Formats: sequence, C-alpha cells, structure tokens
Amino acid sequence: MYGPPRPSAADSLTPSPAQTCPPWCIADHGRQLGEDDRVHTGEPVELADGVLARLCLSVDPRTGAQDGPYVLVGWSEYTLDEAATLGAALIAMAGAGRGSTRP
Repeated sequence: MYGPPRPSAADSLTPSPAQTCPPWCIADHGRQLGEDDRVHTGEPVELADGVLARLCLSVDPRTGAQDGPYVLVGWSEYTLDEAATLGAALIAMAGAGRGSTRP
C-alpha cells in the first residue's frame, strides 16, 4: 500500500507535538514522520560565520518523557544553565574589552 504510514496505537495515545508545543517552538509538526516530528525547535539565532544557536526539546512519543530543553550552538549541546554561563562569560569578555580601548 502506498501513501503515508498509518499512526500506531502508541501515537494515538500521546498528544500530537503541535498540541503540546512550548511557546518558543517554531517547528512545523506533521511534515515529518517518527522522532523528528517530536522535536521542538526555537527560532535560530546566527552567532557568527553561519553558526546558529537555537532551543531544542525532544519528547518520547511512547512515554511523553522530555529531553531538554537544550541550547544547540552549531553541533554543541548546552544545558540551559551552561548556555546562561556561556552568555554571561561572553558579555563579561566584551565588557572587559571595552575598558581596554584607547580614544
């Protein structure tokens, strides 16, 4: 038989991702099948040279267990606390650099 696969019993027991999206999710759920459709992604932020950062959260379709949210920077994954620490360190570095410039 051709066409999209039928939903499994497990899929019918769990809410669709679009019904349970966090407010920051911009994913267009329902266009992909399987695990990829259960990943919530936030708006990308370009940092430099095409490196993107975005929020990401995955949900197990059978159990509803969540993994994340994480901040993905390029291919690196940071917990929210690690991302906040990295952001604070970058802000401190920029502040220190401002103090060393000469008129």
